[in-house]
Amino acid sequence: MNAPSSNSSRFLHTGKLTLLLVLLFSLSAQGQNNSNVKWQEMGKNRNATFYQVQADFYQYWQGRTIEKGKGYKPFKRWEAYMEPRVYPSGNMTLTSSTYPNFKEWQENSASSFNNLLTPTGNWTSLGPFTTPIQNKTGRGRLNFLRFDPTNTNTMYVGAPDGGLWKSTNGGATWATNTDFLSVIGTSDLVIDPTNTQIMYLATGDIEGNKNSLGIFKSTDGGTTWNTTSLTFGFDNYYRISKLLMHPSNPMIMIAATSGGIFRTTDGWATNTAVVPCCSDDLKDMEFKPGDPNIVYAAGTEYYRSTDNGQTWNIIATGLPTSNVSRIALGVSPANPAYVYALYGKASDQSYLGLYRSTDSGATFSMMSSTPNLLGYETDGSDNGGQAFYDLSIAISPTNADLVTTGGVNHWRSTDGGVNWSILTHWFGDNGVPFVHADVHEITYMPGSSTNLFSCNDGGIYKSTDNGATWTEINNNLVIGQQTEIGLSQSTADLYVVGYQDNGTMLHSGAGWNSIFGGDGGDCFISYNSNDTVYFSYVNAEFHRSDDGGATETQITTGLSGSADFYSRWYLDPVNSSILYAAGRDSLFKSTNKGNTWTKLDAGFGSDHIKAIAVAPSNNSIVYTVKPDAVSKSTNGGVNLNANVTGTLPVANAALSDIIVSNTDPNKIWACFSGYSAGNKVFKSIDGGTTWTNISAGLPNVPMNSLVYTNGNANDAIYVGADIGVFYYDNTLAAWAPFFTSLPNVAVRDLEIYYPTGKLRAGTYGRGIWESDLYTPAEGCVPNLVVTQNPVPSGNYKSQGDLNSNSSTVLSGAIVNFISDTGVKLNYDFEVVLGGVFEAFIQSCTNVQAKDN
Repeated sequence: MNAPSSNSSRFLHTGKLTLLLVLLFSLSAQGQNNSNVKWQEMGKNRNATFYQVQADFYQYWQGRTIEKGKGYKPFKRWEAYMEPRVYPSGNMTLTSSTYPNFKEWQENSASSFNNLLTPTGNWTSLGPFTTPIQNKTGRGRLNFLRFDPTNTNTMYVGAPDGGLWKSTNGGATWATNTDFLSVIGTSDLVIDPTNTQIMYLATGDIEGNKNSLGIFKSTDGGTTWNTTSLTFGFDNYYRISKLLMHPSNPMIMIAATSGGIFRTTDGWATNTAVVPCCSDDLKDMEFKPGDPNIVYAAGTEYYRSTDNGQTWNIIATGLPTSNVSRIALGVSPANPAYVYALYGKASDQSYLGLYRSTDSGATFSMMSSTPNLLGYETDGSDNGGQAFYDLSIAISPTNADLVTTGGVNHWRSTDGGVNWSILTHWFGDNGVPFVHADVHEITYMPGSSTNLFSCNDGGIYKSTDNGATWTEINNNLVIGQQTEIGLSQSTADLYVVGYQDNGTMLHSGAGWNSIFGGDGGDCFISYNSNDTVYFSYVNAEFHRSDDGGATETQITTGLSGSADFYSRWYLDPVNSSILYAAGRDSLFKSTNKGNTWTKLDAGFGSDHIKAIAVAPSNNSIVYTVKPDAVSKSTNGGVNLNANVTGTLPVANAALSDIIVSNTDPNKIWACFSGYSAGNKVFKSIDGGTTWTNISAGLPNVPMNSLVYTNGNANDAIYVGADIGVFYYDNTLAAWAPFFTSLPNVAVRDLEIYYPTGKLRAGTYGRGIWESDLYTPAEGCVPNLVVTQNPVPSGNYKSQGDLNSNSSTVLSGAIVNFISDTGVKLNYDFEVVLGGVFEAFIQSCTNVQAKDN
């Protein structure tokens, strides 16, 4: 397969994790790598295209054996997210426009009454709220832990896609209120010690998909947040790694970012980019304990400031100057002159060395370069690692020679980093305590030398004996990055969920049960038997359980060829023994519940199949979607010989899903990922011969998942987007927003539980959610409300029965009135000179007319 060009596929693939990777493509000019593009950066280089980063990844892995803990999986997760969103340009800054585009849609909707369409869903969380019965799993990734300066029982953790969470009982339970921020990815937090109601939140994710929109400020303990002067536009593509607050003057702060150092002296009312400073992608920063004038920062080089971050110098004495992937820094009040620098190796992301300064960071000496602290083996004998993704260090506050590091595992040194022993292991091998893999931060509780915490891909873990034993403290922490969900058709509380990093979980009346580890993928439950559960691991490794998840069998016999990292597969709606597998260049089919598979047709398009739809009214009719084509079969997938792509705008965006009516095999709907405005969802009533664009009312954000409501005479459908869920049927001229109380998070999968009329959503960062299905409104609901919506746009609305005499003057505002029968403006209604009055006339479910 060729790398991206004007007339070739832009989607590239690899084999299974256990196989030797072989490149199946040649590099074209557009995809050609250069020395400034590194795949480990996963798109943080704003001057690179996605395809250049992707090409560097495949070039690196050519001829290498793929092993755990070497960076393969973090990249493949990132690739699976990024690839459909930036097609065809490869411009990765597009993903930063998700919320700005959504915000623009909200403002435009306010002026046309779309935001007043009712109903809009009543979403509630289904968790998971508790840890699965079988452990050695987790709840979701966390980036950091911070403590209230006056009460260490009050703790805050930040998730890359799940927001900021607070505990007031030492981590026993957690709660969040950041679900509706413009971006709910978080990377750091600082709290004013003189007034703990004031705090500053760094948005985005330094190690993943979420770009930063800057620093937000709260003056009410995190109840509400506002932007500050450090605000990044979507085209900046910046990320924030660390915030430092001056210990005696909380108005002075320093931010380490992928765009260098920023500094404020007035609480981010204003800020200054420290130039010249650090063109480096900075990953860590620390004050010298007791002396905030001395500041240390690091990316791939090490920097030192002696004037509280106003100027910086590169320090190289005793430190590596080449083959550096990333540096993590550690300091301790036990000896303020000590600075530790933990280096990862660029060539294979393994342990390059630990270096220590005893003169406040002016010079360094190597303490060790073995064993491989960043590998996955208990003895550190393996090669490689994930320094670009997980690298952390903590120094005991009472013993500056006691060092703990985090990579895939935790390691401990008692002699300043000369000798090492493993502290925890990602699977608990050889009697080593289990803590989830991929450590993003290790930190001690202030005032304690024994309470040690780890934030990792499984959540947060606590040790009260300085690392000898560990307990996960994830209760109520709903931050799962879901890939797919599958529902029982007869039991409301039975469903299966695939999670990034945290395996496949099955929920039943007995609670949550972890039925498989690693990265969970597409999953479903047979409609004929609740005991038959299908689930998948990465690269289309399919599994089936015939006893409700107690045991499982790998069912991949006959599958061949490279597969997508996350591959969908489908149960035939008529014959529960028939399965179809996407994720490869050709369609695969099983007629014996997956025991064996047969390769069928490839259909049209130049990439792997991303989605499949089988007509319930005639299961001989099968549709497949590739990013650039829709193919149709009339003989159960044996021949996908009809190219029904037609006029779909596949040159502008990548197709992401397809669904079919349960009563008419020729009624189909397809949706698009990416950022092609107005090209979101299309409908065909003739089996794809012709298509109609039905995108009106949708924001310009990626669309991920479609679901059809069986038995609905108006062909009711829902689409899950990177923000929000939307509803459409044949009676509407535009999509209705359907996301009340649903967090601002990507909806990856939608499923309907018909017995109780529930729509369920799998989100990437906030677990599973549920709402009643859409019910058409009957007249307007009397409910007098006059509010700014959304704050602080200056839009006002009033809904319900209203008879008001008022002399209120609303300057620069939009005032919306809804009533059951009409709105009357009395003779003395006045629009002042220079003002604009717009009247919109509509029903409660659709805009009908507009008059100025």
